[in-house]
Amino acid sequence: MGFFTRLEKRAREVDSLLCIGLDPHPGELSSPNSQAVQDFCIRLVEATSDLVLAYKPNIAFFEVYGSAGITALEVVIDSIPKEIPVILDAKRADIASSAQA
Repeated sequence: MGFFTRLEKRAREVDSLLCIGLDPHPGELSSPNSQAVQDFCIRLVEATSDLVLAYKPNIAFFEVYGSAGITALEVVIDSIPKEIPVILDAKRADIASSAQA
């Protein structure tokens, strides 16, 4: 099934167009490290997975922790139920918070 078909199917299932950005700002974490990023995002997914059309993790907030951050991103994506589409936000030269990360 193609990506847009998956989006349409999911939108009908949950009657929602809500896409939640997974942008774990360091100031919102218990401590600024890859494990805290992973835990924060997984808790958010667990709390909202019945409501959302899709998730959009922002890679900049994971990359800042090097390879451990990329591993955390993989774990977070794997924690998202398979029927929920994932849109990886990997743009550059973006708004201040993404550029800062």
